[in-house]
Amino acid sequence: MDDPKISVIMSVYNGERYLKQAIESILNQTFTDFELIIVNDGSTDNSLKIIQSYDDTRIRLINNKANIGLTKSLNKAIKQAHGEYIARQDADDISLHNRFEEQLRYFERYLNVALLGTSVYLIDENGKTLGKRIALTNPGKQLLKENQFNHGSTMFKKEAVVRLGEYNELLRYSQDYELWLRMAKHYEVRNLARALYKLRFHGEVVTFKHAGESALYHLLALRLARNNFDEKLLETINNNGIKGLYYHLNGNEKVLFHKLVANMLVKGKYIKRAREEYKTAFRLNHFNIKNTLNLLLSYLGENTLYQSHKTYTTIKNFLWYLKNFAFK
Repeated sequence: MDDPKISVIMSVYNGERYLKQAIESILNQTFTDFELIIVNDGSTDNSLKIIQSYDDTRIRLINNKANIGLTKSLNKAIKQAHGEYIARQDADDISLHNRFEEQLRYFERYLNVALLGTSVYLIDENGKTLGKRIALTNPGKQLLKENQFNHGSTMFKKEAVVRLGEYNELLRYSQDYELWLRMAKHYEVRNLARALYKLRFHGEVVTFKHAGESALYHLLALRLARNNFDEKLLETINNNGIKGLYYHLNGNEKVLFHKLVANMLVKGKYIKRAREEYKTAFRLNHFNIKNTLNLLLSYLGENTLYQSHKTYTTIKNFLWYLKNFAFK
């Protein structure tokens, strides 16, 4: 049997609620030459039974006896992948039926591209569409400011990722951002403007539950990309966990940290917690206009700050749309 064109890698930990939708969105793709490698990462719910209920030879199961985390699980899947391309899929999200077909068509047209994401629809726990996140088709220098890729929507060349050492297992979160930054140094990286993926927001989303850790890993990814990392910092993280990174941050990095945490919390409507983060950022830098504005808005009612962020996202989507049009 010939190797498949695409290896889809998915890690699941106690994801029984949305797992069927995620799996079936892959099995129902218009492009069918793929294998679906699912890593059951020590789930204690019915996730394993759900995976085993499918009688489809394209599904391959890796069953971790204990939970080892997303980063290591994805690397296990990559090592067992047979495809020329690797596509990500999260266990609580949905891929549109023509996603693989569209991404492969782009790769065949632009041979120098090694990483390709897509724009996404944002959905809630019940699958209702909340909005749309337009991805910048040519991230360029914007990638050094913030992650420009929606992890679950990405497809990349296996050869390129293996050459670069796969996901960095030092990172529990933002492992995708760190990998994209590395890839961008050696290859062309792009997004499709078309939304081909549904990204689900619910109470269990990592950035809501572990906003502080997530922000620190984001900053660690940037430090690694800028080669601003030494053995002393590695020792601190190994001994004290990622929280030890905070005490190595400079003033600007600390401001960015608190802003990142606050912005994550606003998306989850945790406005009071977000306000405290904006306050801390303000104490560190009184002259950050955007942060000060967010702080003031947080006192005008919980919905005011949330709606202002939604408006900002709408404007940003429009600007990204114009930029995408300029790159054509």
